[in-house]
Amino acid sequence: MALFDFHTHTTISDGAADPLTMARRCVANGYDAYVCSDHVDETSVAQRVPQIVAACAEVARALELPAIPAVEITRVAPERVAWVAAQARRLGARLVVVHGETLGDHPQPGLNLAAVRCPDVDILGHPGLITEAAAAAARATGVHLEVTAAPIHAMTNGHVVRIALAEGAPLLLDSDAHRPDGLLTPARAEQLLLGSGLRPDQVAAIRAGSGPAVLARRGISVPEPSAASG
Repeated sequence: MALFDFHTHTTISDGAADPLTMARRCVANGYDAYVCSDHVDETSVAQRVPQIVAACAEVARALELPAIPAVEITRVAPERVAWVAAQARRLGARLVVVHGETLGDHPQPGLNLAAVRCPDVDILGHPGLITEAAAAAARATGVHLEVTAAPIHAMTNGHVVRIALAEGAPLLLDSDAHRPDGLLTPARAEQLLLGSGLRPDQVAAIRAGSGPAVLARRGISVPEPSAASG
C-alpha cells in the first residue's frame, strides 16, 4: 500500500533534522517518496523554496528516492495566501500545503476557505473546526483536508473527518513531523486514521488512494517501489 507524507519539516525552517536525515527515515519507514514541505511566508518564500528544491535534488541523488519539493504556507493572512502559493510554485514547489485554522496555533478566521479556493493549494493542513462551507469548497476544488499526527493539532481530527465525510471532501493523513521519529510507520498511520473515527474500509481507501490522488492532480509521477529500487 502506498505510503506518502506531504507535511514534514527540516532545518530549512523549524525542523530538528536536515532533509537527508529525514529522507533516510522515510526510506526506513517504507515511504514511496520524500516530500520536504518547510514553512514559508511572504518574507521567506523567495529564500526557502530554492533551498527546498536543492535539498530534494540532493536526496534524489543520494538515496535514489523520489523527492518532491513542497511548502507549508504558515501565518499568512487569508487574502495573501494565493500570492504566496503562486510565488512558491514559480520558484519550484510542486505541492502546496496551507497551515489551516488549527486550534493549536491562533486560528485566522477565513483562512481555511481562502486556502481551499486557491488553485495553487493542494492540502489544507490541520484545519481545526472546519466549516461545512469550507469542506464543500474543498470537494469542489479537489483540495485534500488533513488528518494530522501532530499532537498540538490533532484535537480536532474527529471533527475534520466528520465534516469531510458529510460534505464529500477528500481526506489524507500527514505527520507534520519536525524530527525523524515523528514520521509515520504504516501501523501508526492506520491507528491514527482509525482513532479519528474512520471505518477500516475508509482507512484502507484513504491510505491507498489519497497520496496518488494528490500527485496525479499535479501530474507528478512516482515510480513503483520495486522499479525505484531496481
